[in-house]
Amino acid sequence: MKKRLLVIFMLFFMIESHAQDNHYWNIQYGTRSLLLGGAVIGSVSDMAATFYNPAALGLFSSPEILLSGKVYQYDALTLKDVSESNLDLTSSNIEAAPSLFAGSFTFKWLKKHKLSYSILTRQRMNFGIDGQQGTVQEVLNGQERLAGELTSDQKLSDDWGGLTWSYPLSSKMAIGVSQFLSVRSQNTRNQVLAQSINPDGDVATSIILRKFDYQSFDLVWKAGFGMKLDPFTFGITVTTPGVHITGSGSSLVDVAVSGVKSDTLSNPVFAANYQQDVSAQYRSPWSVGGGFSWGIGKHRVHFSMEWFDAVKQFEVLETEDFTIQSSGETASNIVDHELQSIVNYGVGLEIFFKEKLSGYASFVTDKSAAVPGTQTNLAVSFWDIYHLSAGAAFTLGRSEFTLGASYSFGNDRLERTITFPDADASNRISELLKDSEISFTRLKMLLGFSIQI
Repeated sequence: MKKRLLVIFMLFFMIESHAQDNHYWNIQYGTRSLLLGGAVIGSVSDMAATFYNPAALGLFSSPEILLSGKVYQYDALTLKDVSESNLDLTSSNIEAAPSLFAGSFTFKWLKKHKLSYSILTRQRMNFGIDGQQGTVQEVLNGQERLAGELTSDQKLSDDWGGLTWSYPLSSKMAIGVSQFLSVRSQNTRNQVLAQSINPDGDVATSIILRKFDYQSFDLVWKAGFGMKLDPFTFGITVTTPGVHITGSGSSLVDVAVSGVKSDTLSNPVFAANYQQDVSAQYRSPWSVGGGFSWGIGKHRVHFSMEWFDAVKQFEVLETEDFTIQSSGETASNIVDHELQSIVNYGVGLEIFFKEKLSGYASFVTDKSAAVPGTQTNLAVSFWDIYHLSAGAAFTLGRSEFTLGASYSFGNDRLERTITFPDADASNRISELLKDSEISFTRLKMLLGFSIQI
């Protein structure tokens, strides 16, 4: 019985540690820029330049207002074979996709200087996984009845708003800087309820609840340089880490276990601790990006690459250790995080069918910045994501309309390891524990438009 409950504990912590917020290129903006997968650092041609490369705005001939229009996405996260009974857990939802609203100021006193504004969603995640099981299992040569429920909810948003200044050094070169206020909020709740009874009538129960939430306010700057030498364009950007302003949050640990007998686990266990209104912060990395486009006849190839620096381990919530009520031992209520250095790249193709009709296709990588083997518990989504996009844009009067779709996918094998108190039972339990597969898919539909003013 105790081995079955240990399996449940392990499954709980495995799911707790797999949120999806360690990707930097998982959201694209704009009209053309979205269909090119965001591979437009050196060739952005719409108001998404406020994010991709602020210098490009200095080369625009006419200001415009950009509305991403109607963008909907379907997300699905699936865990396959998460126990020896081949239990699958799936989370899916359909919602409006994160978007961008941007525009330019037209004050005459600005002269050659250009000033723009933008509001965008830098990160968004909303996943919930819920699984129940009530079975009779043969465990360690004995029949055992088991019932349990696992719930994991992950919600994250990081919204940016700010101003962009750009200045044309000449008709072919420009510089620019965007300053954003980042408001990052995350709420995570994981819960396991499990009960089992063996033929001797021994009952074991466990309740495990882990919950935390926080909000962090930071300032971020992105500086860029752009060059337009037809048929060649080029651009580079540098993005600073967030400069922390303020933040707060709370963290809850609630564990109650009875009926589990182990050499390393006291019985019963009761540990509860809730800390609120504690200081919170989130640290983002330095990044350096570059890209170019090259015109081939009437068509154009786009390429971008961006390096993201590592972020050393840090405490998201400045909590304090607490005393386990049932044993008097000291335990941690910490929420911490770290990120590794990664490089993303993308390539896009722009095909000009007619003067007012263009087609687009792109492929973009979205590597996970999670550190393999990390013991941090904020989020460690190890799977890399790949984005495929395609669509078309056409012009009517002063408005440009965009229609397209993108498909994103990623997967990983979860190697579950656990140390059992009884060495003799380890081999038998290991046979019950198979690697499970986690897969992520996203389908996004776009109908967008921009208006010249």
